[in-house]
Amino acid sequence: MTENHDKDFQKVSALSPTLRLVMAVVLGLMLVASAIGGVVLLDKRSQVESSLDVRRDVVRVAERFTVQVNNYDSTSVDDYQASVSTMLSTKFRADFETALEEIVTQVRDAQMNSEGQVLASGVASLDPDSATVLVVADADVKTVFDTRKRHFRWEVSLVKVDGEWLVDNFTPVA
Repeated sequence: MTENHDKDFQKVSALSPTLRLVMAVVLGLMLVASAIGGVVLLDKRSQVESSLDVRRDVVRVAERFTVQVNNYDSTSVDDYQASVSTMLSTKFRADFETALEEIVTQVRDAQMNSEGQVLASGVASLDPDSATVLVVADADVKTVFDTRKRHFRWEVSLVKVDGEWLVDNFTPVA
């Protein structure tokens, strides 16, 4: 048995220098390819994590807006308007404030109070400076006349201005 091992060892050590060089080069290339693959995977992971962070940011802004818009009481409409306005793009702020002026009298006359909550949300589209988030929310609305449960399904459009996501519009969806 020892003779067989000696013969096998002699065969391996008798490999031509060219074959040994080829094997060393192939092994070296495999190591380099593995290192490059690792670097590429780390970069892809970083890109995915960054994308997830942006998605979380736009969802957070859309949900916060939805809650802010649906949480108010008739005694603090001015505070309500100020808290919502800071979340809006310049373009949309003017439209929102105009619409709110029409509603304020009704809210005060009916002594309307609303408490809303987000039920679900998800990113519909996203690019570096704009996003669309779908939001499902409910609100309990109390007035001097009655109490109602309202259901909202909104498409919230966002734009990125000076590094901050702002609401640029919202529309009901069926």
